[in-house]
Amino acid sequence: MAMSYFFIINPSAGKGSVAGLPALIHAFFKGRGVHYEIALTGHKGHGLDLSRRAMLAGFANIVAAGGDGTIREVAEPLIGGPSALGILPLGSGNGLARNLYIPLEAKQALKGLLEWQPRKIDVGLANGRPFFCAAGVGLDAEVARMFNTRLGGRRGIFPYVYHSAVTFLRYVPTAVSVDINGHRYAFSPMVTAVMNGRQYGGGAKVAPDAYIDDGMLNLVVVKKCGVLRTLLAVPDLFSGKLLRHKDLVTTAVARVMKINFRPGEPYHLDGEHFPGDGTLKISVLHKALNVKAPK
Repeated sequence: MAMSYFFIINPSAGKGSVAGLPALIHAFFKGRGVHYEIALTGHKGHGLDLSRRAMLAGFANIVAAGGDGTIREVAEPLIGGPSALGILPLGSGNGLARNLYIPLEAKQALKGLLEWQPRKIDVGLANGRPFFCAAGVGLDAEVARMFNTRLGGRRGIFPYVYHSAVTFLRYVPTAVSVDINGHRYAFSPMVTAVMNGRQYGGGAKVAPDAYIDDGMLNLVVVKKCGVLRTLLAVPDLFSGKLLRHKDLVTTAVARVMKINFRPGEPYHLDGEHFPGDGTLKISVLHKALNVKAPK
């Protein structure tokens, strides 16, 4: 089924742009003679099951339509397999789509699914769970926990920025140490991020010199400082010049690393939070996932 597509749509993704998506897909494929199917996720973990089933059914392209959480679920069963992941970015941050230069507009992204060749990207592993853009502890994990557990909250980038600001003002750093390249480094940082791609999502380029297929992971540690000093660095976070703030940012590159942090604090993988036991063992699987993306 070389040109077959299985669409997995998260109906509660992003900002309500999902309702018209099945109709858009039907209209797009009409008369093309391409085999495709559409399924909607109904609960957490459903994307994983649907993806596994589509892979076993022999679909060549399994397309995640949703945010980074949906994409993480759909991509997981495809690691090391022949099927290619397709992405219709409908989330708040769209980290993986941005790292791969996939258009954020659904019609353009659909067109790309027919035109682009699959390319291989790296997959990060943290305590055995995969991530595709970023893993980390600290402020970003705390923001993820707040953003994901708030009741009836709006999706989108603005609530995310709001929660980030509130969390930043209240956040008290705790001790973190990182074992990397034969050394142990100790910090009390605001963010300890391990980046597979250049950015988280929303355009925040945390590791501007990272490549998603170079077989390496980029550690970026950002220390806590005053509100004004932080605000001065924010524009550079989005322009890709964050690393020039040597007083704020420490970086390293490796294939494996271990992060030790306070047990009970959360860690995040692509914006999804998990309860932490105080250790994150992180490694990279080189070129382990096929993705339909522009060259």
